[in-house]
Amino acid sequence: MRIVAILVLVFGIALAGGAIFFASKYYDELQASMVRPEGPKTVRVLVAKQALKYGAIVKPDNLQWVEWPAGAVPPGAYTSVEELLGEKGDQRRIVMRTIEPGEPILQGKISKFGESDRMAMNLGAGMRAVSFSINAVSGVSGFVAAGDHVDILLTRTLEGSLISSVVLQDITIIAVDQRTNYEARGPRLGSTVTVEVDTRQAQIIALAKRLGELSLTLRGFGEAVGEDLKPVTADELSDFQKPEVAPVKQVRVRRAGEVKHVIIGAETEAIAKPAEEPTEEPADEATPAN
Repeated sequence: MRIVAILVLVFGIALAGGAIFFASKYYDELQASMVRPEGPKTVRVLVAKQALKYGAIVKPDNLQWVEWPAGAVPPGAYTSVEELLGEKGDQRRIVMRTIEPGEPILQGKISKFGESDRMAMNLGAGMRAVSFSINAVSGVSGFVAAGDHVDILLTRTLEGSLISSVVLQDITIIAVDQRTNYEARGPRLGSTVTVEVDTRQAQIIALAKRLGELSLTLRGFGEAVGEDLKPVTADELSDFQKPEVAPVKQVRVRRAGEVKHVIIGAETEAIAKPAEEPTEEPADEATPAN
């Protein structure tokens, strides 16, 4: 009996130990599943709090911090205020290209320490600035401003006929006269417009200025560039230029010594006839003169 009791006791202890072991293992797995995995390492990056337009001065009030994945920080981003505005935070930095809200402040979009605002800083890689004259009509009555996109038209005389052609499409204006700010407060007439073009487009404008008159047409925001447009000639407008001709009435007047054919608004040369009494008679299929 004592052996049986001992065996029962040993079996009970083994069973309890197994239960405790499996319960502990289950608890550890449950705890492990509840632990949240660590996210990617982040770095604080300075971004624009609101839109910063060309020519704006970067100030601490315009900036905010954003946690950015360390492996995806854009080249040229700033991770400290001292880097951006100097140790005392008083270094002058000018926005050279528009920075949208939430966009990192990048070295390529602002001026360097102590650097002044220069037109060349606002040009894209491989682009050129070209200027030409405009007036109230060719400049869309002053409604074009820096940042707008336009088509450039050339009007000239070719083989004795006027012709109008679209020489360039979707060209960016970077200045009107010497105004380079995007925030135009109402239409302002200018006499010169400066556009951003590549080298070949600059050559086209240089030739077009010598050939005839250049004018602008303002494009809508986000409008896609269409196919090359066919030039329009003055001959195509001839149907719109023909004047309306009023109906012509003609009477024949017989007077002593002459006969006159009178057309309303004009008079033919008199033809001499033998003298006779003045009489008047209606012309064939014509209305008698009063």
